[in-house]
Amino acid sequence: MDSRIVDTAERFPAERATGPVYSVPPAAVPGVGYGRGGCTYVRRQPENTVLHRVVREHLETFLAEVELRGGGQGVPRFVERELREFLNCGVLARSFARFRCGDCQREILVAFSCKGRGFCPSCCGRPALQRPPADVRMAERAAHLVDGVLGGLPVRQWVLTLPYRLRYTLAWDHRLCRAVLAVFVRAVLAFERRRAQRCGARGGVGGAVTAIQRFGSALNTNVHFHTVAVQGVFVEQGDGTLRLVPAPAPTDLEVARLLAAVRRRIVRLVARHGVDLEDASHENEPEDERLFECPAYAAIQGAAVLGRLATGPRAGGRVA
Repeated sequence: MDSRIVDTAERFPAERATGPVYSVPPAAVPGVGYGRGGCTYVRRQPENTVLHRVVREHLETFLAEVELRGGGQGVPRFVERELREFLNCGVLARSFARFRCGDCQREILVAFSCKGRGFCPSCCGRPALQRPPADVRMAERAAHLVDGVLGGLPVRQWVLTLPYRLRYTLAWDHRLCRAVLAVFVRAVLAFERRRAQRCGARGGVGGAVTAIQRFGSALNTNVHFHTVAVQGVFVEQGDGTLRLVPAPAPTDLEVARLLAAVRRRIVRLVARHGVDLEDASHENEPEDERLFECPAYAAIQGAAVLGRLATGPRAGGRVA
């Protein structure tokens, strides 16, 4: 038994191990190993969470129904792989590494993580201290933006939501998604430059950072943008340094004008890609190639955009 465990730990690098380290009295967590300073490793138990139980109990039924509805073609392989690997994440029965303290000889078992990119809540939000150094995770990135980029700058959050038809397209077309975002960010930065020019600050440049959120509060597909922009511009001084020229809060009229400009530009952009947002009849739009490439997945994505159920006895009903 020991040789098999050691061999497993050797074949899989230790940085795949998952689980936080808490500074709690060892007596508070009986039966686990602890090291110097009273720091105790407490294994998270994903198999006891609601999400894990739902996926574990309904995954096979879901995959079978999607395959049936898709005429023998189920969800893409990467989707099934992500869901199956999530079920193994952090579960000792699947795979683990064994660690031993060289001083006290105590041992702990640390389950491997799935390193999922789009579904596992633990791996998506894990700080870089528990990941390979090259992987920059959300928690570390957020801390870097707050401490090292934005600092004490005056900023304003701009949120751009999109029509249902465009949400569906952007969920598939990442290149068009980035193009729509570029139109939005350029409009916001130009808006701040014009306001600064009216205050006498010419030649200034702004700054912004955006998080692309791909879901809504009901976990429905809802591609939208959260942009944090500096409220003002940076003007270069004679000695080469930059000085921030802050701007007052925009008025409702200024925001409405900016929104109208963003709308016009996005409508023109997506029209060149075959999406006519002005045509309510949908008659002039080309056929959706995704319905032929992966009909079941396209149907699920479309239902998610509309906030409706795609499978099960309540298929077509609204998400409660």
